[in-house]
Amino acid sequence: MKIELKIEAPGVQVYAYEINEETKALLQENAKNVFKESGIPEIDEAEEKRIKENEEKGFVYRSPMEIVEENAKVTLISHGIAARQEGCKYTASINGDEKPFYPENFEYREMEDFENSDDIEDAIKFGGWPDTVDRNNYVWIPIGDGDFKHIPGSEHPIPEGYAVIFEVISYSSGTLHTSFEADEDFKLTDLKLIVDDPDNSGHDLAWLYYCDVFGGIYDQNRDKPFDEDTIRAVDYKGERHDFNLDFQGGSGWYVAHEKSEAGWCISFLVNSWLDEN
Repeated sequence: MKIELKIEAPGVQVYAYEINEETKALLQENAKNVFKESGIPEIDEAEEKRIKENEEKGFVYRSPMEIVEENAKVTLISHGIAARQEGCKYTASINGDEKPFYPENFEYREMEDFENSDDIEDAIKFGGWPDTVDRNNYVWIPIGDGDFKHIPGSEHPIPEGYAVIFEVISYSSGTLHTSFEADEDFKLTDLKLIVDDPDNSGHDLAWLYYCDVFGGIYDQNRDKPFDEDTIRAVDYKGERHDFNLDFQGGSGWYVAHEKSEAGWCISFLVNSWLDEN
């Protein structure tokens, strides 16, 4: 049978673009070739000559993010919707029949706990959904050893001299959706949500996001169901099915960080190269 899941909410999508020193040089050269109708104040002869030579070589100003996207290693940090009772609408379609579902935390030690009636009762009792919710309509958010966590980015360290550009898009109306085939004995409680877990110092990119970027986004979007544990995928009997995101009403911004011998810091220089204003 065909299963479709849909989660509707406002949120914040975050992508990371990892660029090396060669791409940084391209951005710098591109920024130097800006010559808009208003002109560049006090441009000297050397600059005029260099711009003319670049134009003759076919080098003209391009959108900075176009250069970044062509050369970067791209990582989806977050779709931007956490499983919360407020602000989210959850819908499951089972062979075309729609019904609501209710995500709830489930503390476990072994996989068998998900079939243990006492553990199920505890999860429901300590959850916050109304008592009228059918116990068969729960979808579990496992709280345990990390099997159902997703750490964004590679565990390999990012080299010194590289930069990471975060693209942050806040949206007013988003839909996470996924679909898959299930056995005839399917039940919603077979499902387990996989959530993002960037709070991991062993992963350079995830740790950079969590320490230096996440807090600012969170503070600016407290009216949305956005947090560190955003929804990434759903597990059905050991098979992972990632969610896709569609959204409307989005507005975004970029922030760049560079890695030096001393560690990570905001790069005002790279940020200036991204500025198209």
